[in-house]
Amino acid sequence: MLPDTGEVAVAASLFPSEPEAGMTSRTTVNREHVLRKNLEVVVAHMDREAHDIEAALALYTDDVVWEAPARGVVLRGKDRIAENYRDLFGCLDIHSTTLLRQTATEEWVFNDKLLSLTITEDRIPGLDFPVGTKLSVRKLGAFQLRDGLICREISHESWRSAGGITDNDDLPPET
Repeated sequence: MLPDTGEVAVAASLFPSEPEAGMTSRTTVNREHVLRKNLEVVVAHMDREAHDIEAALALYTDDVVWEAPARGVVLRGKDRIAENYRDLFGCLDIHSTTLLRQTATEEWVFNDKLLSLTITEDRIPGLDFPVGTKLSVRKLGAFQLRDGLICREISHESWRSAGGITDNDDLPPET
């Protein structure tokens, strides 16, 4: 079940009240179930990744691939991702996370979020900001799911100095 947050309203808007052309009511119910399940898995993963790494990893397949293309990072398997998460979340003081948008298909969940954080240690590969820098991070996540688990996560990240010239976003009105 989705938590009672903004994600519920977003998820509810994904499901048409009438079946699409060529779909039966049964097909729509099955599709709705898959979309809801995919959203639940991704929301649960995001809720846990910074503070309960093992619970977040449990939502990955054994052969998961995690990518951060802008930083040149490609990780295969839960053990490598666990190391990355410990380094990443161990050197960030996250002040806030705001989910801006989220949508799902039968195979993918896409989300767009904004983070406010401070770097506390120099342990993030491919990141060129000194310790103590306050950042605004725009993160577009693409999560591929297979059999109810995440098999690929692609994290497109824009790390910007908070309040700097590139810290400028067209945010939805409800944020």
